[in-house]
Amino acid sequence: MNFVKEPKVERLHKSGFSLIELLVVVSIIVILAGITINVMSSVNRKRDASTTSKNILMVRTKLEAFYNEQGYYPVGQDATSACVYKALSGDPTGQGANPTGTIYWPELNDDRNPALVSVFNGFRVILDGYGQSLRYRSASDTNGNPVQNVRNDGDFDLWSIGPDGEPSDINVSGLLNNEQTQDDIWQ
Repeated sequence: MNFVKEPKVERLHKSGFSLIELLVVVSIIVILAGITINVMSSVNRKRDASTTSKNILMVRTKLEAFYNEQGYYPVGQDATSACVYKALSGDPTGQGANPTGTIYWPELNDDRNPALVSVFNGFRVILDGYGQSLRYRSASDTNGNPVQNVRNDGDFDLWSIGPDGEPSDINVSGLLNNEQTQDDIWQ
């Protein structure tokens, strides 16, 4: 009998992944996730700005129809869009009651659209793309006298306070030139 020892063959490749390979893969996944989140954030900002511009344009159009029929623009107690909601929805209370007046914008009375209308201080307001009340100021007061600091002489000012929600005080003029008003959206 011949006993020959066969040499041991070491495996050159171990099954599984090395720690370095796993770290590289995890790093790549983290980088791709960061890029994706950044892109989605940018898309959301653009969507919100676009929605705001469209809402302002729609409100302007509906306010012109209101003016053509009524002969005046709505006058509010503060800079929220509550008086605009009352005028365009036909709801004289501004609190979601059944419309009794002329309805210029029927979608305002549809409770299935929370991105367009919300409640602020007990009254319904029209929202911008950031979920804040659009700001509105008529060029004349309830007595027909001109209002100071109106940007668009002759009719009304309509603007969004932008993504930062500042100035949050509803009586602060949007004409201020400070850090709080730099991102406001006017049309």
